[in-house]
Amino acid sequence: MKSGICKLCRFDRELLRSHLIPAALYDYVRAEYMSPVRVGDGVVVPTDRQVQDHLLCSSCEDLLNKGGESWVNPKLATTAQSFPLYDILTSQPAAVDDGDNVVYFAANNPLFKCDALTHFAVGIFWKASVHSWKRGKVEPMIELGPYEDELRRWLLGETGFPDHICLVVELSKPARAQITLNPPFEKCREGWRTFFMHLLGASFTLEVGSGIDPNMRKFCFYRNAAHPVLVSEELTALTERHLAKHFSEQRQTRAYLLARTKRRPQE
Repeated sequence: MKSGICKLCRFDRELLRSHLIPAALYDYVRAEYMSPVRVGDGVVVPTDRQVQDHLLCSSCEDLLNKGGESWVNPKLATTAQSFPLYDILTSQPAAVDDGDNVVYFAANNPLFKCDALTHFAVGIFWKASVHSWKRGKVEPMIELGPYEDELRRWLLGETGFPDHICLVVELSKPARAQITLNPPFEKCREGWRTFFMHLLGASFTLEVGSGIDPNMRKFCFYRNAAHPVLVSEELTALTERHLAKHFSEQRQTRAYLLARTKRRPQE
């Protein structure tokens, strides 16, 4: 352990090696005969290294775990096309269905823990905003400005959900769920700031700023009392294209190509 100021409670404590993305999710992307594949920083490489650093004390780690991670972690999509979170969501009738775009109101579903899913997603966005998660770097992975502290206090239960924050949740159908872990990144700025992450079939968009489009606010998973969740073929296709483009722009390392060769007879 290492002593220091915990980023969440801001007390001087013994710090654990905290994960940006919950450690349990790495097993979902581990294939037989091949380590999880990291795509980023210009390369594609198999690695068992997990993104972690000394960040939080044991009490705050426990708070994030009980606040949402322990409920969400086992419910995300797998390579076997199992997706318990999707199954729970769709066990109730859709509120809107135009074929390619379907909206479910999670508030109507007693099995769907909306507070837990919000705490889970916000916790990861917040951790990305207070640390670089890259060796030798000091700038945070994403920049939330004054909303970083507002989300910190919300995670601790000290204040209500920030006024100028909008969280949008979208799930892919199990057959098209991308079994990838894509940490938060800034997507665009259009009078407000938009951050995105994709984890095992679940996509989360965090809109930040006073200028958020009112129509976007209607889809805020937390603030809208109906807790809307999208299941969209269109958005799934956009995610697929983004991931494919990101992969194609990276150099496939010799280690990755060798691992693929060893694995191919088993596929």
